[in-house]
Amino acid sequence: MKTYNFKAANWVILVFTSIFSFIGGIFLIVLTLPKGNAFYFILSFVVLIIFIIYILRLTSFAKVEVTLNNETVSIKWLEQFLFHKKRNIIISFDKIATYVDQRDINWEWLKIEMTDGKIYKIWHSKFLFTNDDYFRFITAFISAVKNHNNTIEKKSTKEESVVKTETIKRTKSFYETTGGVIMAGFAIVIIVGLPILLILIPSQRVTNYFLLGIGYFGAIYFLCEFFTQRKKRKTDD
Repeated sequence: MKTYNFKAANWVILVFTSIFSFIGGIFLIVLTLPKGNAFYFILSFVVLIIFIIYILRLTSFAKVEVTLNNETVSIKWLEQFLFHKKRNIIISFDKIATYVDQRDINWEWLKIEMTDGKIYKIWHSKFLFTNDDYFRFITAFISAVKNHNNTIEKKSTKEESVVKTETIKRTKSFYETTGGVIMAGFAIVIIVGLPILLILIPSQRVTNYFLLGIGYFGAIYFLCEFFTQRKKRKTDD
C-alpha cells in the first residue's frame, strides 16, 4: 500500500476566476492610477498577476491524498475547491471498466470509467505544481492496473470454473484518435510552412514574433506528444 499527495485542479473554476480577476484588476488599475505613469502601471500589472496566481491556488486547486493497493484506489480530499464538496471514495479495480491518462502543454489528467457508467476525473496542473506526487501516482496506477489484469488472466487460465472478469482497458487519448491525426498534420504544416512564410513575407509586415513563436512551439510540442503517446500505446499493447 502506497500513498500519494498532490494538488488536483478544477479547470472550470480556474478559467472563470482568471477572467473575472484579470478584468476586474485591469478596470481597478485604470480607474485608480494616474494617467501617463508607465512605471506604476507596469508595477500594478505585475502585482495583479501575482495576486491572480495566489487566488487561483486558493480557489481552483485542492490537495488530495490517493492510496493504492492491489485491490482498490482510495481518494481522500484534504482540501476543497471553491463552492465544492468532494466526497472521499474508494474505487475497486473490479469495478473499473476503462481508464485513460492524458496530458498537454499545461495540464494532465486521469479519467476512470466504472462498469456502471460513472466517470471520475482527476486534473493536475503541470505549470503550477511540478514537484508533487501526481506523476508517481499515475505510474503506480498504471502498474497496478497491469498487475490486476495479469491476475485475472492467470485465474481464468488455471480455473475454468471461475467466472471470467473483464480486464481494465486503456481507451485512446486524443493523440491516438482521428482528431489527433488531423491536428498532427496541421502541426506539420505550421512547422514546415511558417519558416517559409517568414522568408517570403517582408519582416515589416510581421506584427508579432512572440505570438508566432508561441504557436510554433505549441505545434512542436503537440507533434512530440502525438508520436510519444502513440508509441506508448503500441508498447503497452
